[in-house]
Amino acid sequence: MAKRYQVVAECAHVTTSTTGVRSQVLLYKGAFLPDDVEPERLKFLLDGGFVAEEGDTSVAPNAAVEQDPRSGADSVTSDVLRGEKPAEDERPQSDVSEQVADVVTEEGAIDKAANPPGEDPEVATRRAAAREKLPTDGSMPKTQNGHDVWVEYHVAQGGNYDDLVKQDKDELIKLAKSRQS
Repeated sequence: MAKRYQVVAECAHVTTSTTGVRSQVLLYKGAFLPDDVEPERLKFLLDGGFVAEEGDTSVAPNAAVEQDPRSGADSVTSDVLRGEKPAEDERPQSDVSEQVADVVTEEGAIDKAANPPGEDPEVATRRAAAREKLPTDGSMPKTQNGHDVWVEYHVAQGGNYDDLVKQDKDELIKLAKSRQS
């Protein structure tokens, strides 16, 4: 039985007449070389590591190979290519990556892991109390009301809380008066 050669690189070009006409074809990883490949070309492909004898080098022909998500392609070894599970990564993991992995696992989406946690309960309580002190008719609060009330007044008018909370009370009052004129 003649030796069979298999592409072990991502791809290899060979000249063949298997289609009835002598032509150059591109073979992908895992494909077997046709029997009529010229000996010089076969030697070039063997020496360059593009092809190997069948069974000499493990190949996963155009298939997804299970990888350890923490080490990516580094986890693909010849054992993995033979169908075994990837070895456990023994490199130290950072605390942040573990937290992100936990949130992604719990929440099911990476975009949720990127969002900051919800509003601080103390801030939420303080904001609710300030909203209760706003006039029910939508008019400006009295100047003796506190900073939080003025912030919530502007938020109710369409302002951004994070920007408004940084301003002092006098600036918020001036802003409200300028909008009224």
